Amino acid sequence: MDRIIILFRLAVAIFLFYILNYLLFSTFKQIPDFISAPINGILVIGALYYIFKSRKQFIIDNEDEEGMPLHLEKSSYFFIPVGAFIAFFLVYSSFRTSVYIDNGNSVPVEVKIASTTKTVAPNDFVVIDAPLGENEISINGKKKTINILDNGKWVYNVDNLNSYIEGTVDYADQSIRSINNVKDTTTTKLSADKIIHKEFFKLESDFIFEAPETISVSKNAQTGTVHTQTVLYRLPKELSQVK
Repeated sequence: MDRIIILFRLAVAIFLFYILNYLLFSTFKQIPDFISAPINGILVIGALYYIFKSRKQFIIDNEDEEGMPLHLEKSSYFFIPVGAFIAFFLVYSSFRTSVYIDNGNSVPVEVKIASTTKTVAPNDFVVIDAPLGENEISINGKKKTINILDNGKWVYNVDNLNSYIEGTVDYADQSIRSINNVKDTTTTKLSADKIIHKEFFKLESDFIFEAPETISVSKNAQTGTVHTQTVLYRLPKELSQVK
């Protein structure tokens, strides 16, 4: 029963702060992190101060803590900040997504989206969390508008200099890999019909630019199964210019 009460009280705290954050992010879609996070901090401090003052007044009026309302019990000092943190994370992740800024230039570029500014080294990339919807992106002061349609990961190809190709990588237990490496994780299959020549696009592959050496699978996965994953690779420069 105690666990049910704990979960219920935590759920109430999450729900209340989720509603507040949802209204905040849906009303101000471009609100920067350095504003939204302090607002949540102020709300938490305000809630804790209300509980402190109300508890103190209740004890003065009743001379003890017996009969203390549920929302004024000491455990509220724990549930309020934890619930606020979880709610903020849930709402933030639903209104923000990752944009890979890939710089194919031989010089660094400065990129700004919303309130985030980063410098991208030559032939390198950075990841920026950006709001969903239309965003103004600035590359070395030159501005464009990109439309982030959903929570999937997106790629912005600076100056459209790079081209990409999707490949597949097979993962399997060491015990079932054949001697000729047919089922080794080092096997990469590339397909010409998976070449991408775009400045801005949604990432449909499982991984971007390189595949990890190992992956985690469900413990219920059948032993001996080959797990095929997709990877988006950059094409060599001489091929990237062939449109």
